[in-house]
Amino acid sequence: MRSAGLQVTIGEAMVVLYPEDQRALAEADRFGSDVGGAEFNVATSLARLGLPTSWVSRLGTDGFGARIRRVAGESGVDTSAVELDPSRPTGLYVKETTRTAGDVSTRMHYHRSGSAASALSSATLASPAAAALLTSAELVHTSGITAALSPTAAEAVTGLRAVLGPDTRLSVDLNYRPQLWGDGDTSALTALVAQADLLFLGRDEAEACFGHGDARRLFDAHPLLDTIVVKEDAHRASVHRRGGVEVHVRCLSVDVVEPIGAGDAFAAGFLCGLAERRDDAACLRLGHALAALALTSAGDRPLSVPDEMDRERIAGASDEDWASWAVSPGASPWRRSS
Repeated sequence: MRSAGLQVTIGEAMVVLYPEDQRALAEADRFGSDVGGAEFNVATSLARLGLPTSWVSRLGTDGFGARIRRVAGESGVDTSAVELDPSRPTGLYVKETTRTAGDVSTRMHYHRSGSAASALSSATLASPAAAALLTSAELVHTSGITAALSPTAAEAVTGLRAVLGPDTRLSVDLNYRPQLWGDGDTSALTALVAQADLLFLGRDEAEACFGHGDARRLFDAHPLLDTIVVKEDAHRASVHRRGGVEVHVRCLSVDVVEPIGAGDAFAAGFLCGLAERRDDAACLRLGHALAALALTSAGDRPLSVPDEMDRERIAGASDEDWASWAVSPGASPWRRSS
């Protein structure tokens, strides 16, 4: 298997607070904390999977920013292109998770206005450290959330293709969040998707954003796209290639603890498969496996990731074994006892 090239993500990270014992915010008096953010989640999972990974962003020079840098470093993520801003704070969000009749739901409360990451701009991407990474990367990954952070962030991603190397693939997770586009102007998101080689999206968000989830129409509207990965909730995910090739893999059975971060984990697993030159079915399986590990964790990132032997078992499992596998907290069906 060929060694993977450099993977780079661009986007925000925040410290997350969550009530202990999954209490409602109005009743909570004790909170746990973690680190999250779409592209940060992808970067840390890719690095833990053993891929050379860098993250481009901005943080405040506060304790939250220091914690995020520490978590990134512990995961193996290069932060040489993370700018430190002494005048703007690191973003924060509060996660409220409740269980009702066995169903898990989560509400997110963001405190990111005026954050250091919201000042991400074209100048950030043009800095010597960031430019060196973006021109040499095998793949750069970002999302629609970055495009929605601020006018300067929108400008940065609108011109992203121009700052990438000629052989660098651009991966975009649609991550369409209508509440982030308060004025209804999604032109920055449209411009970002138009530059992508690879697009991740959920069928429901595709219908909300584009008015449909038809891969053929998306290819027709976006000439640079060669791959679309469609996630269909807890049912299956599919790879659509320009030219009509389709591959579908059903999701694993999962005992869900908390749903936030599963999409980011799926993207990391799929991108790991691509970097390892695996076929589409194996990439989808790795995406499902990482998503399942995120779903069985209270945090936004998987507590563990499959090592190389685990990934071989996931990729090589028979369809019957795959259909029978179930993932619960602390139990991964592909991990064999020694």
